[in-house]
Amino acid sequence: MKKTLILLAALAFTTAGTSFAQTAPTKTHAKAKTKKSPEQKADHKASKMAKELGLTADQEARVEQLMLARHQETAAFKAKYGNDKQAGRADMKAAHDRYQAQLKTILTADQYAKLSQLKQEHRGHSKTKDSSKMKAKAKA
Repeated sequence: MKKTLILLAALAFTTAGTSFAQTAPTKTHAKAKTKKSPEQKADHKASKMAKELGLTADQEARVEQLMLARHQETAAFKAKYGNDKQAGRADMKAAHDRYQAQLKTILTADQYAKLSQLKQEHRGHSKTKDSSKMKAKAKA
């Protein structure tokens, strides 16, 4: 009787341990990796900017058109240069400068300043996130 109980307990521990180890939980990302069209990307970005910066309807429409042109231009650069970022760096920099100049004409000075502040905060957040990941990897 004692042997049977010990054997049964050992079997229970063995199967319980392996049942947890068989399936690793998969990470589910809040943002699905679905490809959006340039129009969808422009609409999403313009809506987000309108909410964060308090844009008027006219400003939001103009920003959406600017974003659409930018996304289409970016897609053209990707098609032209592929993964070779160095080759298209000058063209991309010129396009970015044009985009910023046009954005300045659409937004008020306060809105542009707030946008710049939000970008800095976002960059700072991602840097701290990256550095914490690197520290975790270094410890491992």
